[in-house]
Amino acid sequence: MPVRSNRRAAATWSAIASPRARRRRSSRSSPARSTFWLASTRFRAERPPARATTTFVGVNARETMPTRPTASGERRSITVLFADIAGSTSIAERMDPEDWTTLVGEAFKRMTSTIEHYDGTIARLMGDGVLAFFGAPVAHEDDPERAVRCGLDMARVIDELGAAQRAKGASDLRVRVGINTGPVVVGMIGSDTANEYTAMGDAVNVAARMQATARAGSVLVAAATYRFISPLVDAVDVGLLELKGKTDAVQAYEITGLKAGAKAARGLVGLRAPMVGRDAQLTRLRDVFGVVRAGQARVACVLGEPGMGKTRLLSELRADIERTDGSVRWIEGRCLSYGETLPYHLVLDLVRSLIGVSGSSDESQVADALRSVLRDLLGDGWLETSAYLGHLLSLRLTPEQQARLSVLETEAIKRYVASLILVLRAVSARGPVVVVCDDLHWADAASVDTLLQLLPSLAGLPVLCILSSRVERKATGWRLIAGARDLVGDALTEIRLDPLSLEDSRSLVSNLLRIESLRADTRDLILAKAEGNPFFVEEVIRMLIDRGAIVREGDRWIATERVASIDIPDTLQGLLLARIDRLPQESKRTLRVASVIGRQFGVTILERILEAKTS
Repeated sequence: MPVRSNRRAAATWSAIASPRARRRRSSRSSPARSTFWLASTRFRAERPPARATTTFVGVNARETMPTRPTASGERRSITVLFADIAGSTSIAERMDPEDWTTLVGEAFKRMTSTIEHYDGTIARLMGDGVLAFFGAPVAHEDDPERAVRCGLDMARVIDELGAAQRAKGASDLRVRVGINTGPVVVGMIGSDTANEYTAMGDAVNVAARMQATARAGSVLVAAATYRFISPLVDAVDVGLLELKGKTDAVQAYEITGLKAGAKAARGLVGLRAPMVGRDAQLTRLRDVFGVVRAGQARVACVLGEPGMGKTRLLSELRADIERTDGSVRWIEGRCLSYGETLPYHLVLDLVRSLIGVSGSSDESQVADALRSVLRDLLGDGWLETSAYLGHLLSLRLTPEQQARLSVLETEAIKRYVASLILVLRAVSARGPVVVVCDDLHWADAASVDTLLQLLPSLAGLPVLCILSSRVERKATGWRLIAGARDLVGDALTEIRLDPLSLEDSRSLVSNLLRIESLRADTRDLILAKAEGNPFFVEEVIRMLIDRGAIVREGDRWIATERVASIDIPDTLQGLLLARIDRLPQESKRTLRVASVIGRQFGVTILERILEAKTS
């Protein structure tokens, strides 16, 4: 993965003094139609020609990040993370300067490595703290989640460093983390000889106040961040905080951990509409499963753009199957948006699902579950398989298990595949099995290689393998979809999810909310902005509820005002910005210009404006 920071230098005092480090990931894919909607809301500024810079950046980041100070920046919503070593001044007083320098260097090495893991941008390294951005210069659709996961991991790795210090009789070491999400203007500021990439706006100030208020060893987030990640975390409501420089109090939450097995929630809390516009696709999946129930393996590829309802379709299929057949085993693995550099992370999630544990389960729980499941499935032959799967799960192994791993380093994938085949044969002997690989566009190469070797061995078994993905042909996970077509041929069924028709979109709005007095033009505006995307429909409605344009009175929803225009919901900004940021620079420039002209225009007009700007 390209890196925006100098890892080696981070361990030295010179890195602590250096304010700039960068990284970003490679660009992929084309934007959805709705990117024009987003682009029209962004602050646009032409960047000067690139020139040499002392900033440590990866090759790909140079294409996105400005290299000279500019008179204006780019407006975007980002998540800001401040981290600071608690009580550093008093700790430094009690330590030899060289020892303190070494300790702080190790702390920075761990913190910057954690930021890099979640693809954040290290904006500044200070004497005892770090400022990081998630969402600039490159956006991801889950930047608030990445920032919170990063903060929790930071607190953990510094606690581990502090424990090692305490074991030596030295002072404790803890970190305070503050996080906030909001609109800022980002860009390069300073002079040609001394400059830095930074963000300016109230969102940065609130994040700094969150950090200053947080307890040592804790992560404190503002409500603006919490609303994005509440389904994923355990948190303590610390109430309204009076922050220095803020007129109004700010609601804050202390994040205590991640919920076991939680996924980012989509849809409106407390409201669930019947699935619309997907009856034909659900019927095809049912038919494919009917073949599997008869004893033949099948592969189904469910493809669609973000928000088209891939996960909802699979949820409906699962509910339908479990209502009619209690013997079916459902095994599901989910790829992580930052998981392409995490070897085997998809396969690991599948194994955890198989043995009934989550990613947050401790090692003893995982080891006990693995032993119990394999003994039940394999009988006396469980030990060798447990060695290979235990190694995959990073468990501490017994000497007997270790002895069975002598050739694993050179044949890892083959051994993992053999173990998985053995287990799947045993599971499918008891009833049909559904194996789901969700969000495959984020899959890692090792998992793809493993599953490509696994697929041919499923022939003749009652196993349905579902590959759910966006249509991103440059993604690593697409190699599995293309390979599956070659490997299984006619045993593969491809199901595409297109935008909902206008009639289905109207039904979705009506099913979600029985809204009294909702004007026809307001309803049409919602539908026009959503463009047939079910997720977009829900998020636009959520935004109108948050704004008070739609309110609940008893069991009814009432439209309180005429809605003349609809801005992009905050929950969609990351999703659409992420797609824009993966475009080549020339395409992004064209998109910005086109968004100013309007949704419909003549190509000649666009060409003339671009030529004028170039000249």
